[in-house]
Amino acid sequence: MAEEAHSLAIDQVVQKALDDANVSESDLSAVAVTVGPGLSLCLRVGVHKARKIAKSFRLPIVGVHHMEAHALVSSSRARLVPMRQHKDCNFSYAGLKTQVRLAIESRNISTDDIRISSATKDDRQIRANIAASFQRVAVLHLEERCQRAVEWALKMEPSIKYFVVSGGVASNQYVRTHLNQIAEKNGLQLVCPPPKLCTDNGVMIAWTGIEHFIAGRFDDPPAVDEPDDMQYDLRPRWPLGEEYSEGRSASRSMKTARVHPSLTSMIQGSVH
Repeated sequence: MAEEAHSLAIDQVVQKALDDANVSESDLSAVAVTVGPGLSLCLRVGVHKARKIAKSFRLPIVGVHHMEAHALVSSSRARLVPMRQHKDCNFSYAGLKTQVRLAIESRNISTDDIRISSATKDDRQIRANIAASFQRVAVLHLEERCQRAVEWALKMEPSIKYFVVSGGVASNQYVRTHLNQIAEKNGLQLVCPPPKLCTDNGVMIAWTGIEHFIAGRFDDPPAVDEPDDMQYDLRPRWPLGEEYSEGRSASRSMKTARVHPSLTSMIQGSVH
């Protein structure tokens, strides 16, 4: 279903982007496209479209890491002016979700699609309490993990000045406020993209493509005779960076099969 939705939307989305920018494919310098991480079926739709444009207009193509794009889109604004036992920086809200479900069940709250205006005063208060409690615990988990990540990052690179918070949740002002406290505590400046660029969007992929293109990290245009059913280099499981040695947990099992080398290791390798 997700693949079909992508297929139905891709042509119109790309054309609208070109129209809004008042350019055509022949005006482009390169094509950037997400190659991972994500669902292979959905990634294939975007990559197929990107390579089709790149092949037709002989344009270089830049494969983009989705999570790097979330982080780097913060810089575009400047230039255009649960798991407590694991001592790592990984997130999981499975335990919290279970507790919320149990809280709902214990209070006999109906999970049917009922308008808030139709609920009783007591029912609305219970729902509000659960929602507020969930947000506080979820953000506390986020704070703990980010504090640890900042400490480790400063050990590796003491010159770090910025703490980037991006992705859909970065639109939440409660989250921003609490993570700004982490930044200030560690002498860092919090950097967030505007809310409209926090959720998944094409701008962040394009901006990251520009960064890599300028740095010389791109592929040549696809061959003119490249078949439409070609097997593309998709990276559904593509780590952004290497796992920090202090964060490795022997008790936590991780599936490593078919995991693509991290973006960090690939860039470092190309530099060397």
